[in-house]
Amino acid sequence: MVCDTIPLRQESSKVKVISVAELFAVAIRNMYENKSITSLFVHSQRRMA
Repeated sequence: MVCDTIPLRQESSKVKVISVAELFAVAIRNMYENKSITSLFVHSQRRMA
């Protein structure tokens, strides 16, 4: 499992690419609104497990 922040040189059926766009968008919005971003990363770790 890898994120889509850097393009893969070659696609493979053994590698699953996940998008981080939504996570980055929410983190940027939270920083702009002076809210915490720590909870976003704790929650995303639970989702991937």
